[in-house]
Amino acid sequence: MIKKLPTVREITAILEELAPLKLAESWDNVGLQVGRLDREVSGLLLALDLSKAVLEEARQKQVNLIVTHHPLIFKPLHSLRFDRPGGEVWEELMAGGFTVYSLHTNFDRAADGLNQYLAELLQLTRIEPVEEGAGEYFKLVVFVPEDHAEPVFAALTAAGAGWIGNYSHCTFRTSGVGTFLPQSGANPFLGDVGAVSSVPEVRLETIIPAWTRERIIQAMLAAHPYEEVAYDLYPVVQKGGRAGLGRVGVLPTPQPFPDLLAELKALFKGETLRWGGFPRERVQKLAVIGGSGGKYMRQAKRKGAEVLITSDLGYHDFLYAEQLGLTIVEVGHHTIEAVGLNRIKEYLEQDRTLTSEFKARIYLSEHQIKPYTLY
Repeated sequence: MIKKLPTVREITAILEELAPLKLAESWDNVGLQVGRLDREVSGLLLALDLSKAVLEEARQKQVNLIVTHHPLIFKPLHSLRFDRPGGEVWEELMAGGFTVYSLHTNFDRAADGLNQYLAELLQLTRIEPVEEGAGEYFKLVVFVPEDHAEPVFAALTAAGAGWIGNYSHCTFRTSGVGTFLPQSGANPFLGDVGAVSSVPEVRLETIIPAWTRERIIQAMLAAHPYEEVAYDLYPVVQKGGRAGLGRVGVLPTPQPFPDLLAELKALFKGETLRWGGFPRERVQKLAVIGGSGGKYMRQAKRKGAEVLITSDLGYHDFLYAEQLGLTIVEVGHHTIEAVGLNRIKEYLEQDRTLTSEFKARIYLSEHQIKPYTLY
């Protein structure tokens, strides 16, 4: 008998220590998908995707929280029709009182997430992110009319600005006077064309990750009342940790390429591999990106990788890799990402706030099967 059941809020707080939501891509929909944070959790099932088979497994195991890698909801819902394709899953989900939570690109990018786990399984050393700009930060300074400082502050922090370690909303403000003279054709928010204006303004400064720079700047511009926004970006010398997409690292010793393929085959339990690009006899510096990583070939090459291991590679990717002088190895999307569920399970099992009785009810789904068959 479980003495104390954690709530969804308590479980997701632990998961967000592993994979902070701020690390997700702007297009991604991570976090709570269905349910409520104050519900008690009887048990937890980890799965790559939510399917009818996974739902039935959760019912049989008597767990009410399903944590998936791929989000259940990617695009806004306009209706919930149970008589449409996929509707049966929604109907059973809601009737059964299940809660669904997803960790996707935030888990991919996390310091100890999917790609770090893959690099450790490959026994790489001197590991760093493949993604250029990962761990790099800018100081963003923007000048705002006093009455609009709060909306701009809210937009910046909502977009991911102002994180320093475990502290969010980190900014600094100083007050001053801004001057400007609108020229012919301008449409000033304050002041008049042809006249010098002096406006009480706030200098609002904060820190932003390099890889989310464009997203944050666009959010700032949308919230700012001026048609021409005065802002500055300064490179920050200090680095901000190990978060970032993909990993590149070095094998302890150079290895014959056929031996690497054999090890990958064993690691991914007999998965069919495709490889191509630049042929090599021996390799030592590898890059790995869980999921679709073909667009990062140039970044992997610039980081010195000889081989990139990833998924969803196309015909032209193999041709381009040969031109780059990069060897690429394709592992199935499902296979390379399903491995990472072990990291999430281990992380939860190491948490001291969860009881041993509850930890015994954290399951890896038995229905982690490819959605296709090789003939």
